Amino acid sequence: MKKMLLLLLTIGLLQGCTSGTDSPSTPTEQQKPPVATKPETPASEPPATTQPTTPEKPPTKQTGQQETVYGNDIFRNVTVKKTAQDTFEIKGQASVFEAVLNYVVEDGHNELTQGSVQASTAAPDWGDFTHTLKVKKAEPNSTLTLILFETSMKDGSRRMELIIPLPE
Repeated sequence: MKKMLLLLLTIGLLQGCTSGTDSPSTPTEQQKPPVATKPETPASEPPATTQPTTPEKPPTKQTGQQETVYGNDIFRNVTVKKTAQDTFEIKGQASVFEAVLNYVVEDGHNELTQGSVQASTAAPDWGDFTHTLKVKKAEPNSTLTLILFETSMKDGSRRMELIIPLPE
């Protein structure tokens, strides 16, 4: 009799351990619905970085066009088009403090030009900007790189750099 009771108890225990967890074990327990996560949006801002070396998001090709579109957390839809010899047109949107974005053009060794551009609206909104840039190569075989950034009001460092190679 004891063996039969032990056998039934063991079977009941094993059956309870292997049963699915689809239903609550007690009537007062409730299952939680799955939590939906929000997709990351461009307006969210990660902690400030002072020296990133690559764009936060890789450039993407627009279909049917030759322009490459660049962006990160404070710049989006940035395009650069060569309009003439040593002249480039930069367009895009920025979400920067007091609507001021800064730029530097370098050839890998030297800064060839620098300046600032005023966007149409300050952060947290996205403001449009357009700028015509004239810069001449110091060395004919060099590659020019445009670096867009926001200047930190705290320490004057470059914040959220967006690195863009200028078209040949």
